[in-house]
Amino acid sequence: MTAFLWLMPTQAAKNETPPEDKTTLEEDFINSNIYVSRFFDNMADSMDLFLAGQQYTERPNTTSAVFETASYYNSLEGLRNDLSFDFYLRLPNVEEYWQVTFTSYDETAERGVSQEYLRNQPRQRNAGATFGFFRQLGNVRTSYQPRISFSLPLKISHTLTFESIVEKSKSYRINPKLQFYADADKGTGMFQALNFNFTLSRRFSLTFVNEGDYEDRIATYTVTNGVALGQWFSKMSSISYNIFFTSKNRPNYHLYSYNFSAAFSQILYKNILDYQVQPNIDFSEEHDFVRNPGVNFHLYIRF
Repeated sequence: MTAFLWLMPTQAAKNETPPEDKTTLEEDFINSNIYVSRFFDNMADSMDLFLAGQQYTERPNTTSAVFETASYYNSLEGLRNDLSFDFYLRLPNVEEYWQVTFTSYDETAERGVSQEYLRNQPRQRNAGATFGFFRQLGNVRTSYQPRISFSLPLKISHTLTFESIVEKSKSYRINPKLQFYADADKGTGMFQALNFNFTLSRRFSLTFVNEGDYEDRIATYTVTNGVALGQWFSKMSSISYNIFFTSKNRPNYHLYSYNFSAAFSQILYKNILDYQVQPNIDFSEEHDFVRNPGVNFHLYIRF
C-alpha cells in the first residue's frame, strides 16, 4: 500500500505536461521591434566610443530607423507603391550637434507642403548619406546638410537652412524659414516659407501656409498658398483638412493646380507603429484641370 501511494504522485507527475508559454502576434511584434532598436543603439554606441576614444557626455543616444511603405492611387494614373528607409545615426560623444542619415531617397529635396501635408507620388530612388550640422543662433535654428548620393557617378548636394518659431502668444505663432540649396541635377535654388499658426481651442488649430521655391537653372518660381485646419481627437489620432493652390511663373505667372485633401493620422503603438490615410481631389494644368480623385496611404514602422 505504501509503495502504491508513493508511485501515484510520481506517475501523475510523468503524465502532466508543462504549460506552454504562448505569445500573441502583438507581443511578438513589440518584442521584435525592441530587439532591432537595441541592435541599432548598441551599434551606434560602439561606433561613437570608437571614434571619440572615450565617453564625454551622459546624453542618451537617439539613433533611430524608420521603414515606410506607401501606396498612391488616383483615377488618372492608377496605383503606385513605394518603399523607403531612413537610418538616423547619432554620435553624441563625437560632436554634440552632428548627425548622419542614410536614406533610400533624397530627404533634403522634400520641402514644405510636399513633405508636411501632401505627398501624392512615390519618391525618386536615390540612396545616399546626409551629414547634418546644427547650431542655434539666438532664436534661429541653423543647419548645413551636405549629401552624397551613392548612384554612379557620385553626386553631392548642399542645403543651408535658417528657421525660427516666433511665439506671439499662447494661441498664435509665426514660422519663417529660408533655405538655400545646390542640387547636382536641378542646380541652385532658394526656398522660402512664412506660415502662421493659430490655436483655436484645445482640439482645433488653423495654419496659413505660404511658400515659394525658385530653381535657378530653369528660372522657375513655384508658389504654394493654402490653409490647413487640424482637429485632434486624442493624443493618438488627428485629422487635417487642407486646401492648397500652386502657381508658377512660366511662361507667365498663373495658377498651376489646386488640391483638396483630408489626412487622418493615428498612432497604433507609440514610437513603433503609425499610419496615415489621405483622400484628396486634385485639379492640375498637367491634366487640363480635369477632376482627379485619389487616396494616399502611409504606414510607418519605427525602431
